[in-house]
Amino acid sequence: MEDSEEKKSASVRPMGVKRKIEQLQRPLPIEIRTAFDSDVPDSESAMWAAMSADQRNETLRRLRVLLKFEDPNAIPPTVDRAAEDAGLSLNRYYEVHAAWRASRSLVSLGTFAKSPRNRTLSYHADLAKLAVDVVDAAPSESVRKQALSLGEAYARKRKPKDKDTPSYNTLRKFVENERRRRAVAMQPGNAVMFDCCACQLPHSDEIFFAFLIIDKGSRLVLGAWLYDIGDSQLGYSFAAANAIERISSPPLNGLPWAEEMEASEVVVGLDADFWGAKHEESMRSLKLDGQLRPVTSSRRFGIFIRQLIGDRMGRVKFLPGQSKNVDNFAEEGVDEMIRFLAEVDAYNAGLIEAGTEGENWGAPAALLDVLNYLTPS
Repeated sequence: MEDSEEKKSASVRPMGVKRKIEQLQRPLPIEIRTAFDSDVPDSESAMWAAMSADQRNETLRRLRVLLKFEDPNAIPPTVDRAAEDAGLSLNRYYEVHAAWRASRSLVSLGTFAKSPRNRTLSYHADLAKLAVDVVDAAPSESVRKQALSLGEAYARKRKPKDKDTPSYNTLRKFVENERRRRAVAMQPGNAVMFDCCACQLPHSDEIFFAFLIIDKGSRLVLGAWLYDIGDSQLGYSFAAANAIERISSPPLNGLPWAEEMEASEVVVGLDADFWGAKHEESMRSLKLDGQLRPVTSSRRFGIFIRQLIGDRMGRVKFLPGQSKNVDNFAEEGVDEMIRFLAEVDAYNAGLIEAGTEGENWGAPAALLDVLNYLTPS
C-alpha cells in the first residue's frame, strides 16, 4: 500500500518547480521620480521608506497637485481647486506650496513628521461607518458627490449635543479612504483563500478531490491540484507548487499585485492534526502570524469555492456535499491532471482583461512565504 502511494505521489508531483521567488525592489512612485527628474536623493528615498501608508498617500496627493504647476503641457488648476485636491485649507496650501518651491523636499509637504489630521474627533468613527454605506449606495458616483452624500447622512445621524461639524475636505477624506480601502481589497494578493472540495471533471462520471488557492479580490485561481482529502498538507503542497509556477509566469506575473497580503485562510482536510498548534507555531516563527488560519467547521469543504467561483469552474463541477465520501473518490492520474489544469487556465483567462497589467514587482512577500512554507525543499 505504501509503495503504491509513493508511486502515485511521484506520478503527479510537479517537476522543476522553482521553490523560491526573489522579490523585486519596489520602485519609487512615478510622482516622486518626476519631482526629482529620476535622480532621487538617498535622503528622499529613505524618508519615503520610513513613511506609513497614510503618510505616503497624503504625500502623493499633495505632490500630484504641485507637479501640475510645473508641467508645461498641463493647465494649472485654480488655487482654490488645488487646495481642495491636496486636502488642505487655502492658507495651509499656500504654506506647503511655498515650502516646496524653497526646499524641494518631501519634508516640505508636511506629511513626514506626523501623519496629517491625526486628531481623532468625535464624529470620525461615525463618518468611517457612514462612508461604507454611502459608497455602497452609489459606487460609481464621483468623490465629490459621495462626499456631499456623506455630509447629508451625517446630518441625519447627528445628535443635537454634537458640536463638531466635519468640513467638506474631511468628508472627502473619509470617502477617499473608503474607496482606497476597497481598491486595495480587490488587488490580487491582498486576501488568498485555500480551499478543497470534491469535484467532477468533464467527460467523466468519477469523483476527484481538488485543492485550490483562490485570490479573493480577483477570484483568480493562483494554484490548483487533485489529491487525497486525507492528506491536505500534501494536496496544498502540490497546489502551492503550481501557484509558484503560475505567479512567476504570464499572465499572472503581470498583474497589479497588492503590496501586502492582509489575510489568508485554509480549509482543513481530514488531517486536522497538521493544522493545529504546530502549524500556528510555524506561522509565528516565520513572522506570518494570522496567515493560513485554519477553517475547521463541519461544512467547510468548498466554502470559498462556492463564494468566489460558484458551482462550476468551466466544465469542472464542484460537489461540496460529497467531500467526506472518501470511498467514492477515484485516483487521479496524469490525464486527469492535464484536463483539470486546462480548465483552470481557461477560467483564469476569462477573468484577466487586457490592460490589467501593472508594474511587475511581483506578488506580496507574505504570499510567497506561505507558498514556500507549504512546498519545503
